[in-house]
Amino acid sequence: MCGIAGFAGSDPELLERMLASIVHRGPDGQGTQVGPHFSIGMRRLAIVDVATGDQPLYSADRNLALVHNGEIYNAPELRRELEARGHRFVTDHSDTEVILRGYEEWGPRVVDHLTGMFAFAITDARTAECFIARDRLGIKPLYYVDRPGRFAFASELKALLQDPGVVRQPDADTVRRFLVHRLHDDDEPTFFAGIKRLLPGYTMLVRPDGIVRIERYWDPEVNLAFASSRSDDDYAEEFAALWDRVVARHLMADVPVGVPLSGGLDSTGVVTTIARLRDAGHDLHTDGLFTFSALHPGETIDESHYIHIVERAVGSIPHYAYPDADEFWAEIDRWIWFQEEPTIASAPYAYYCVYRLASEHVKVMLSGNGGDELLAGYIPYFRAYLTSALADRHYLAALRELLAGRDLYRPYLGELLRSRLPARLTGRRTPFTARDFVRAGPTGAVPAYEAERNLNARLAADVMRTSTPDLLRYEDKNSMAFSIEARVPFLDHELVEYIFSLPIDQKIKGGWNRAVYRNAMRGRMPEQNRLRRSKIGFINPDITWMHRRADEVRAVFASPELADRDLYDTDALLRAWDEHRAGRPGDGLIFWRVLVTELWMRRYIDRSVAVA
Repeated sequence: MCGIAGFAGSDPELLERMLASIVHRGPDGQGTQVGPHFSIGMRRLAIVDVATGDQPLYSADRNLALVHNGEIYNAPELRRELEARGHRFVTDHSDTEVILRGYEEWGPRVVDHLTGMFAFAITDARTAECFIARDRLGIKPLYYVDRPGRFAFASELKALLQDPGVVRQPDADTVRRFLVHRLHDDDEPTFFAGIKRLLPGYTMLVRPDGIVRIERYWDPEVNLAFASSRSDDDYAEEFAALWDRVVARHLMADVPVGVPLSGGLDSTGVVTTIARLRDAGHDLHTDGLFTFSALHPGETIDESHYIHIVERAVGSIPHYAYPDADEFWAEIDRWIWFQEEPTIASAPYAYYCVYRLASEHVKVMLSGNGGDELLAGYIPYFRAYLTSALADRHYLAALRELLAGRDLYRPYLGELLRSRLPARLTGRRTPFTARDFVRAGPTGAVPAYEAERNLNARLAADVMRTSTPDLLRYEDKNSMAFSIEARVPFLDHELVEYIFSLPIDQKIKGGWNRAVYRNAMRGRMPEQNRLRRSKIGFINPDITWMHRRADEVRAVFASPELADRDLYDTDALLRAWDEHRAGRPGDGLIFWRVLVTELWMRRYIDRSVAVA
């Protein structure tokens, strides 16, 4: 919906610079409130109540001021409830206003009443306090810095970096953890030393001299049980009914809506459900159902076959982006400026291309992000399924699953076994790892990440901490780069709570992952998509692209700038790159992580971030 920023104190020029750095998030207008205790502002992307929904919004006595980024999908119901309680609304139908009136009614507990995605700040001139909140799943970003003399917050890191008092310095532990373990966005620290993120499901109270408290307001229960207590049909019927309600409320908009379509199970479910709702009378504010896809003709990752099946089934108006290695290399500096932090792969560039194309036609997109982590959509989750079944003594279920899904699980388990055996027994060369050339930091070796052994606990951890947060970061950065609001129906908190309540065998069953979802979609999407065994999604051929630019990549690895970072044994890095090019096995994407980290440092640490 927009970008927000603010800080303790009064400095109109700093506020203006912060908002100017995130104008892409909100090209439709700007609003500010500069007070003696706090200054806040926003750049607006007008989606709901285009005419009267400007911000900041104020209480009747103007003591309270609100800026908000996101959408509140249950705003119509909340507005009726609050009007019945005597609150007077001043906008026509702004979803943002229900936050302010709700705060007047319930105080900080207003967050418990909100369904949607949000990051907002409310300043109170009477108490000299600022209340800040982020939605339960962290769909909308919120970064902050709390240094001596100045607290500040913003939707993007580059806005915080407009303050000359914020030192641009990488967080060494975060960088090394990313390089070695592929983890990021899973805790408060960012890649910038001293800048943190407010975690999903948390609120913060701030006074002019700094943070008073940070509290968690949402901690969903997770069902660790293995076996179902009801029939598969019962669960599927419940899921389908809830899914319809969730997608319907995510269509709330006064502007054109579209869908990024990968051809996978999750985006297909979004598209086909929207098509059913369209046929039932929902207004998409377009001349048809617009879908947007990334195609890779001639590449093994091309999903055009499955994409075209869905397009024909729903009668969509398709649009195609064609991510290209040469184009990517030509604009990688600008792309990194929008990403703000390193990415685990170049896959977000596919999003970037799709959203760039979509910006010519729509202002809102409903994506399928989050479904894989909620419903065990990746093959490695089967390992946690097995450990869960064995721990609960469901031996026959484990055996049946091994047999039913052997076409998928046998290659995965075979490779897992081979990776555990000494190289002399397998005849393979010893794989390289990041530890071969990433130096330990001052605090020693980077601690390893231990995954949960119970499948539902593992899925919850991935959704809340270790996987979905970085996907949401990619979605936000690449959609807002082109002034598009991205929405994620799978991460509606009501749906998440329901899926967390399901037993393990509703996630994986009969050789199928995402079992309850596949059952719920029977008759509601093309069977070729519903019964897909393969999974690709919005990705790029990372290794192939890097090999096509091998000389440029090696030049970065051999550069004095990289050597001066003191992160790598550069001789070992160059040797590993050359051996990788010659066929030595190992984590090939480590070279992407090294490359993007160095290019990020050149863009954000070594240079000004004022403009793209």
